[in-house]
Amino acid sequence: MHLLFIYGDLRIGEKAEVLRKGSTSIDEQVWIRGKLFDWNGVPYLVEDPEALTYGDLVEINDEKLVELDNQLNCSRSTVSVLSSTNDQYEAFIYKEKADIEDKLEEVPFGDWKVYRYLKNETLYYFAYGSCMDDNRFKMANVDQYFTSIAGKGVVENYGFRFTRSSEDGGKADIIVSQMEKVEGVVYKVPLEAIDYLYKREGVYSKRYRPTIIKLTLNYGEEVEGLTFVSVEKDKETKPTERYANEILRGAADILSPSYVARIRSHINHLLN
Repeated sequence: MHLLFIYGDLRIGEKAEVLRKGSTSIDEQVWIRGKLFDWNGVPYLVEDPEALTYGDLVEINDEKLVELDNQLNCSRSTVSVLSSTNDQYEAFIYKEKADIEDKLEEVPFGDWKVYRYLKNETLYYFAYGSCMDDNRFKMANVDQYFTSIAGKGVVENYGFRFTRSSEDGGKADIIVSQMEKVEGVVYKVPLEAIDYLYKREGVYSKRYRPTIIKLTLNYGEEVEGLTFVSVEKDKETKPTERYANEILRGAADILSPSYVARIRSHINHLLN
């Protein structure tokens, strides 16, 4: 078996579906050192020790590796892959063979899926922390962006934690964790809401970063949605009571009673 880091078209659409038939997901929140560009619709990776490119780590067999070698007009090499749990892997990576210097548009935050997703006019936004509560939307005069609620969303193989520490207590985060699930409120928002969310979540100051995850909505519908995860994972620290109350207030009417009880218990454990 082989590890493969994927960062571009292999993460979305038909190419992703073909890849999944012969691969096993290891971690979908990993990164490498390098700067990602859009070369006329093609993801183009350039070596850069100061930049990060995010992607997925999958495991493939010999047959799938040969298939990809034959299908992709790319060069294959090895790369060091890092994860939020400080694990490091050596994996294969496919990169464009051409040496391009012009017509390159940098992909913001090094995430091709986010870059492509934000080309939609209407987006699903998965809120699992204080953004489940709408009070601060109203205070910031942006509540008009968050009036369309698609309902409860469930994310499989993630766990809810307070793994971003701050001077104002622990902040909500989600981490890759097999066999766990996270519930949250799913909003349908216009593209105009993104700047507010980026500022509130601290994207520009590198506290959180945007990522695209698969959501299961009410009645089993599966969609992709935007959410935010902390850039640096710290040891869990207790939230302030005010922040915890925002989370619980926002969760109360939409999330399942069993899940609300679980996060309430987790918060109480950290506070006591």
